[in-house]
Amino acid sequence: MQVGSFVPEQDRSVLYAMAGDDCSLHHDLGSLTPKQQVDHYENQVLTCALQIALTGLGKQVDHVALAEAFSEAPWHAHLRHYSQMFQQMGLESVPSSHWQYHPLDGFYESVSQTLPTVQLLNLYMWSGSNFPLHQDRSALDMSRNVNSKLHFAQHAPIAGLPVPQTQVYAKSAIAAGEADHFFDASSTGLMMKLLGLAGSRNVFKVDSASECMERIEEYDDDVQVLLQCVLDTSNWQEMTVDLTITPERVEISNVRELLFAGGKWVGNYLSPELEIADGHRKILHQVGEYARDHGYVSDRGTNCGIDYFISGDDIMITEINARWTGGLFPAQYLRRLGVNQPAVAFFDMVDCQDRDALEAFQREHLYSGGDGVFSYIPMGFTPFEMEIEGSARYFVWQIVVGDFAAFVEAKTRSLPASAFPTANLILEEALQ
Repeated sequence: MQVGSFVPEQDRSVLYAMAGDDCSLHHDLGSLTPKQQVDHYENQVLTCALQIALTGLGKQVDHVALAEAFSEAPWHAHLRHYSQMFQQMGLESVPSSHWQYHPLDGFYESVSQTLPTVQLLNLYMWSGSNFPLHQDRSALDMSRNVNSKLHFAQHAPIAGLPVPQTQVYAKSAIAAGEADHFFDASSTGLMMKLLGLAGSRNVFKVDSASECMERIEEYDDDVQVLLQCVLDTSNWQEMTVDLTITPERVEISNVRELLFAGGKWVGNYLSPELEIADGHRKILHQVGEYARDHGYVSDRGTNCGIDYFISGDDIMITEINARWTGGLFPAQYLRRLGVNQPAVAFFDMVDCQDRDALEAFQREHLYSGGDGVFSYIPMGFTPFEMEIEGSARYFVWQIVVGDFAAFVEAKTRSLPASAFPTANLILEEALQ
């Protein structure tokens, strides 16, 4: 059995095993700070939605490792509802007989005891937590380098890749005032980046050295902190792509615009109208070649995400993700379903008591070939009640195709007021 972060287009039988691996790439899970523990758990919870999405993207011969909570009431019935929707939309999907259930604690140790007979084992990325599955120290070292924000900031300029002005300091150096000059020269503040964790959990905008120190109060004095100039979003647009990397080629498989509201990432905008300029494409290919030169490559194709900014002919690369990306999933759903309309993919919240109402709403507006002002493509959900803003809620992951304003109007009319609050923010701010 081959192990890797293979592209979804491969045609071999595969076991998908993904359960929040970001933190263990750079940290010992037994030595996390209290905040890191919370962030790591929340990342594990959100990754459960990706597991459900994989049951929809997979094939009849594939298998998916799921969190144990999916086997319990009321989540198992909700899972079957999602499986039925995937099939109704025309997706091949992974059959329920090929669903495995494992505890989040010790997830990969449990998976290693029940490996099915498949040709490929597909990981989110090579990491420390899933070492029981890949058992490849050299692949782990490669993954730590290529996925490291610090490693990329230090090596990208050498490779001729355009990146924002960046400096790296130890916590003790920031405390001693060595980064003060960088803050003084940056009137709009700096982006602060740390190793480990996913998404916004390790990337913050800070306006001063003292604010930076507050963010890393729990960390040891030798922790490395990356500080990077902030790009003015009134002039720069933030984008992301996925690459397919093989020994012979680097191909761009999709492009997406990142959506922000209140300064936070809220989703992805995907559209056939999003195009990549030739000059930008050349640089993006060079980033893929950079990843390949550092050992991130597979004969069957491996997926690599790039976060970047564009302004006219200019491009700045801010991050490389040598793994599957969250945006890869909606791009694949749209591709499999043949969608040629603009779409918004996003996470949102629903009260647990409103599960039945959500299911009815999903069935009513389920994608069926693009008819109607808008349509709804489900991808996944998290099987845990979480106390959020005084209510027991869970997260839902979906794509809205077509008129997003019509979707917000429909959900406001059909669902309780507490459902999908992020959708309101997207309409009010991110899509303006």
